[in-house]
Amino acid sequence: MKRCLVIINPSSGKERAKYHKDDLKYQLDSMFDYVELRETRQRGDATYWAKEASLCGFDSIFCMGGDGTLNETINGLALANKPIHFGFIPLGTINDLARALQIPLHPEAAISMLSHCKTIQVDIGKVNDKYFVNTVAAGILPDAVGHVSVEQKTRLGPLAYFLTGIKTLQNHTTSLFKIETEQEELIYRSPLIIAMLTNSIGGFRNVAPQARVNDGKIWLAIFKDFSYLDLLKMIPDFLSSTPLSGEYMTLLTLTKARITLLEDPLLHTNMDGDEGPNFPLNLEILPSFLSIYVPK
Repeated sequence: MKRCLVIINPSSGKERAKYHKDDLKYQLDSMFDYVELRETRQRGDATYWAKEASLCGFDSIFCMGGDGTLNETINGLALANKPIHFGFIPLGTINDLARALQIPLHPEAAISMLSHCKTIQVDIGKVNDKYFVNTVAAGILPDAVGHVSVEQKTRLGPLAYFLTGIKTLQNHTTSLFKIETEQEELIYRSPLIIAMLTNSIGGFRNVAPQARVNDGKIWLAIFKDFSYLDLLKMIPDFLSSTPLSGEYMTLLTLTKARITLLEDPLLHTNMDGDEGPNFPLNLEILPSFLSIYVPK
């Protein structure tokens, strides 16, 4: 008997899940013998349930929610470390993994896609004792993300993060990072570093357009210090999706790294849109770890 668990965050996307969960259940009933729906009530529910269902022999796990729900669910799958198919219906503001996988961003279209889907293998990353599917960032970006209101996200979508980031950049500070890879040790002073697994960051594809979801690489962008003139030059490139040049950043590819702060030990990080771990950061790629439902 094929069993499927569906984890739903009822508060994601202005509580839109209530309008789509029955349609998702109807679609999955045609694909599985048994479908169970659970709605999260507190942080950690999705991680616990995903791990439990994997270990109890469910064939597939789905989640419906934003990037935070997606991250929690994938952390549960990673902790169980058992082969299982995974699918998700995006309800968040950014939905970078959905963009990278060409999963429709509208819930109705994403549900309809499941009637003619396939599965592909997708990398995930590990940072300290947590797992991520999109980004880990340190520097000005986490502060900018934290200052975006729900109203701004609803009205402007991904552009809200961009505009808030622009304001933050005008009065930014830099930090001194030591990056140790398996080949070398590097030191950079930077206002922002981002470790990426996909080519979509905040809905934009400028930073690592060559990144693929299953290329077995972490793409690490180390931004150079900005002047106000640099900022003005960068805005048209970002809005037109022009790849950022080496004038603005250094882009590395790696499979494992340790990133240490040589100054400012209280610098915050952001992981898949939520608060991330503290420094030092031990990064590692887990290639082809997930089997995800995507459009044919």
